[in-house]
Amino acid sequence: MRKTRTALTVLAVSVAALTGTTTGATATATPTATATPTDSSAPSRAAATPCTVPDAFCATNSSGDQLVLYCGESARMPWSGVGYWDNRLPGGGTVKMFDYYGSVNHFADADSGPTEINWSLVWSMRAYC
Repeated sequence: MRKTRTALTVLAVSVAALTGTTTGATATATPTATATPTDSSAPSRAAATPCTVPDAFCATNSSGDQLVLYCGESARMPWSGVGYWDNRLPGGGTVKMFDYYGSVNHFADADSGPTEINWSLVWSMRAYC
């Protein structure tokens, strides 16, 4: 019986962590890169359009879409694949990125980035200020 209780506790904590990260930011499509997909010498959209938003955490995907978090906000990661993040939250703010099970698998230090990341490994994220 003890194993069952432990498993239920872990499940409840994981669900609580994931449902606690469903408010706040939303992803928006804001492609601004001028490179064409057929131009093999052109940089990717994520590299061509750095996502730097003052006083915020900004994430991009390879299509140039952006997800912006401000202090105390959280969001589910709507993308998979490679992208970038840039953390400019005020007051030394950090961001924790969680996997499917609610465990922290990436951490954005204060005033860091842009950093390349595989969004397929990130399920949700939360900004702490």
